[in-house]
Order: sequence, then C-alpha cells, then structure tokens
Amino acid sequence: MFYPPPPFQYPPPPRGRGGFARGIFMTLATSIFGFSLLLNVYLLIAVGVTGKGTSSETVLVKGSREEQVAVIPINGVITEATFNRFDKLLRELGEDSTIKAIVLEIDTPGGELTATDEMYDRLLRFKQEKGIKVVVSMGGYATSGGYYLSCAADYIFAQPTSLTANIGVVFERMNFSGLMEKYGVQDTSITPAGSKFKNVESPFRPDTPETRAYLQTLVEAHYGRFKDIVKVGRAGKLKATVETVADGRALTADAAKQLGLIDDIGYADAAYSKAASLAGLSKMHVVRYQPPKGFLEALAGGDAKSWLKFDRSNSSGSVEINRSLLDELTVPRMMSIYRGQ
Repeated sequence: MFYPPPPFQYPPPPRGRGGFARGIFMTLATSIFGFSLLLNVYLLIAVGVTGKGTSSETVLVKGSREEQVAVIPINGVITEATFNRFDKLLRELGEDSTIKAIVLEIDTPGGELTATDEMYDRLLRFKQEKGIKVVVSMGGYATSGGYYLSCAADYIFAQPTSLTANIGVVFERMNFSGLMEKYGVQDTSITPAGSKFKNVESPFRPDTPETRAYLQTLVEAHYGRFKDIVKVGRAGKLKATVETVADGRALTADAAKQLGLIDDIGYADAAYSKAASLAGLSKMHVVRYQPPKGFLEALAGGDAKSWLKFDRSNSSGSVEINRSLLDELTVPRMMSIYRGQ
C-alpha cells in the first residue's frame, strides 16, 4: 500500500536575542501605543483652532463694515496649538479698527489647563487694550475649560441643548507599576536624598499615601484658581456659592441659568445682536474668522509624529518605538476637560 509523505513543516522563525526583556518591552509598548493611538486620533479630529496662515472670512450678516462684530469659533479639545492660533487671530483683529465687538462661538469639552488659562488671559488683555465687549455663544459643549474661557466674556448665551459647567481639573496620568511587577521589572531611578518628591509622578512606581497627598495639593491649587476665575467672571450674577456650582457636574442650559452661570438661553443670532447692542451698533456687520486648515489637511500634514518604524532587513524583523510615543503617555498632564461625550 502506498502512503503519501508527511506534509512539510516549516521551521519556526528564529527567536531574537533578549526574548524576555523584549517581551516585557513590547507588552508595555503595545499597551501604550494602543491607548495613545486612540487618544491622538480623538485629539486630531477634535482640535479646532489649529490652522496656520491667514484666516478666512465669512460674512454672516451684512451691514456697515465700520460696525463689525467678529465671530471666533473655538472647537474641539483645547491644546497649546489652539492658544497659538487664537493669539495670532487676536493680533490680526487688533489691527482692524472696524471691529467693535467679539462673539466667541464655543463648542469644546475643554482641554489642557495651561493652554486654556493662556487663552483666558489673552482674551482679557484684548478686551482691555481694545475696549470692546465679548459675548459667548455656547454650542453643544462649553464644559470645563470651555466654561473657564467663557468667564472672560461680558455676556454668556447657551443654546437650549448646550452642556456647560463641569468646573474642575484632573491630573491625567497612567501607572504601569502593576504590569512591571508582573514581569519582575523594577524602576531603579535615582534621585537626590533631599528631593524625595522628585520622581513621584513616575508611571513606573506605585503610589503611596504620601505621594497621593502631595499630588492632591497640586490639583487643589489649580482647582482653586478655576473657582476664583468663576467668582470674578460671574461676580454679582451667581445665585449659589462657587463651592455649590463647582462640584464637577455638567449642567444643562436651564440649570446653568438658574445658578447664574450663564446669562441667557438663545442661539448664535441672539449673541450677535447682544454684542451689537453692548457696542452701541445700529448696522452690525457680522464676520466669522475661520482657520484655513481642516481635518484632512491636518491628517496629511507634517506635524504628525512617526511613532513606529518597521525593519524588514532580517528574517525575524523588528519594530522600533519612537521615544516620543512613550513620553506622550507617561508625562502627566493637568487637564480641565469633560470626558462624558
């Protein structure tokens, strides 16, 4: 009887050197990469005011060009790029003597705390330098950092379906100490003997009650500044204590108005009319200033980081992880953002 030969079995691919350490690193890198990929796609889609170059202009209401109401959209997650674009736009508008009022169309869940604070300060300085009024028109979201920025305005509108408030800050950080312990890896970083808090934010070391208490003081300090900004911005208008309204809740337009966090409920056209009224305009000319770059341009642009490099020059292949990928996820960030979208 004829028996066919057994099927040919290919030998397994050769194992690379340092299999154990490589396995640990790749597990950690894969976890970071997966989370970072989702985070950065979200940021790329959400970031609004990030374009470069001269802003485009769209006339919304025709009137006298000498009585211009400038509309500035603030969309998506607030980052340092958002502030840079906002600052540049205000410099352009500051040179135009026909601009008599500003309307901020805010549709953002908030974002990086420092960038938000820079925008708030920049808007206050612009108001003082130009002596003009600012009105806010809230879109779907003006939460956390979005409300922080709104406190620089003279009058705040929310649409009937807007969500706002969510007053508070969060110190975003990840901790991989449990993963490292599973694979027997220890963080042996060395700090000066007199600087025991130098590396407590490290994601590779487990927290202790002492380090948690220290980090809590940082969060409370920034939270206190946020509450002070609400007190100043809504002075004489709040119908409850700041502690009552600053408990982190996102509020509907009706609830926010009842608490005095906004002035009125209405759509963008109501905000344009209010800005014209505050500026004493009789023939308002409303113009929206829009950054030129859209999402597809940003996606194809050269600002994106190249995080992965594949080397196929040998049979086993290898993957190199850009250091910036690790830094992106392991560096703590103070945020003022609403995560309930």
